[in-house]
Amino acid sequence: MRIVGKLFAFAVCAFVIGTAYAEGESNDATRKKTVTSQYYVDTAVEMKQPVVGAESGNYVVTYPNSAGSDSAHDEAGEINKRHISNVLSGTASDNIAVANEDIPTVGAVNSGLSAKQQKLEGVSGKLVTYSETAGTVGQQAIYDSSTAYTGQGTNLVQAQHVNAAVANGFSELLRCNSWETGHTNDDDFCLTYIVN
Repeated sequence: MRIVGKLFAFAVCAFVIGTAYAEGESNDATRKKTVTSQYYVDTAVEMKQPVVGAESGNYVVTYPNSAGSDSAHDEAGEINKRHISNVLSGTASDNIAVANEDIPTVGAVNSGLSAKQQKLEGVSGKLVTYSETAGTVGQQAIYDSSTAYTGQGTNLVQAQHVNAAVANGFSELLRCNSWETGHTNDDDFCLTYIVN
C-alpha cells in the first residue's frame, strides 16, 4: 500500500505542476489582458525603435542625421536611407534617378574611371593634339618669333605672327604711287600702288 500511496502522491504532484505550466503558457488573448507596470512598459518601449520599413530599390539604412536638416530623422532610433547606384549619372538599374548623395558601387566607379585618362603633362611652347589611339595625345610646337625661322617650318603659327608677316609682305610688295590731295606720302590716303 505504501508504494501505491507514493505513486498516487507523485501523480497528483505531476498533475498540479502540469496545470501550473499550462496556465503560464496561455493563449494570446489571455496574455493581452495581463496587467503590467508603467515603468516596465516605458523601459521596454525605450529600448525599441520603429520597424525598418520596406523600400523598392536598392537602399541602405543609415544612422540618424542629428547634425543635418532632416528633422524627421534626427533622434536616436530613427533611421535614414541612402540609395545604392550602379551608375554615376542617369538612372540606376532599379529605375531610380542618380543623386549626388547616392552610394556608388565599385562597378559604377570603375566604369567612370575607365572613361578617364591620366592628367596631361606638356612642354611649354607646345600644344596638345589628338592621336589615332584613344587615351593618348600628341604635341605640336608653336612658332617662336624670337628664334630663327629655320627648323620651325612645321610649327603652328599664332595669328599675330601671321598678321605681322602679311603686313610686312604687302608693305614690301606694294609701294604707293599717288595720294589724295593734301596727304602726300601718307600711306593711309594712298590712291594707286606700284607692285615692286
